Amino acid sequence: MIGLVYKDIMVLKKQLRYYVGFLMVYGVMAVMGVGASVMGAMISVVGLVLPMSSIAYDEQARWDKFAVSTPAGRAGVVGAKYLFTLLVLGSMTLLVLLSMAVLHLAGMLEENIADMAASALACTGVSLLMNSVTLPLLLKFGAEKSRSISMGIFVVIFGGSFLSAAALKKQAELPVPPAWLADALPVVLAALAVGSFVISYCIARGIYEKKEL
Repeated sequence: MIGLVYKDIMVLKKQLRYYVGFLMVYGVMAVMGVGASVMGAMISVVGLVLPMSSIAYDEQARWDKFAVSTPAGRAGVVGAKYLFTLLVLGSMTLLVLLSMAVLHLAGMLEENIADMAASALACTGVSLLMNSVTLPLLLKFGAEKSRSISMGIFVVIFGGSFLSAAALKKQAELPVPPAWLADALPVVLAALAVGSFVISYCIARGIYEKKEL
C-alpha cells in the first residue's frame, strides 16, 4: 500500500509544486490585506483536487486493473487513496500554518495567530468532510461521472447553507449559546470530520470490492 501512495506522489509531484507556488501568491495577497483566510482556503482546494486527479490519472493509464493484482489487492488500493488524501491534507495544513506563523512573526500579518490557525484547521476539517463524500463516488463512478455528482451535492449543501443563513438574519436574534457549548464545538466538529472519513473509508472499501474492473 505504501508503494501505491508513493506512486501517487511521484505522478502528482509537478502539481504539488504548482500549488506551493499558488500558496506563495496567496501569501502575498494576505499581506496586501485580503486576509489570512485565503491561505487556509488552499487546504480545501488542494485536499479535494489532488485525490481526484490521482484517480483520474489511474483511469487514463488503466492502472487500477494492475493495482488490484498486486499483494495490496482492492483493500490496499482504497487504503492508499485515503492515506494519500490524509498526507496531502496534513502536508498542506502544516505548510499553511508555518507560512502564517512566519508572516505573522515578520510583522506582515496583523491578525491574531490563534484565529489564523483556527481558520486553517477549519479548512482542513471541511476538506476532510468533502473527501468523505467524494472518494466513495470517485471509486464507484470514476473521475468524470463523480465530478458532476459531487458538484451537484456541494451546490445543494452550500446553497442550502447560504439560504439558511440569509433566512436566520431576517429572524430575531438567536440566544447566545452557553460557554461550554462554544468551547466544545471545535472538538465536536473535529470528531465529526474524522468519524465521517472513517465511515467513508468503510463504504468505499465495500464499493470497490464489488466493482467490476
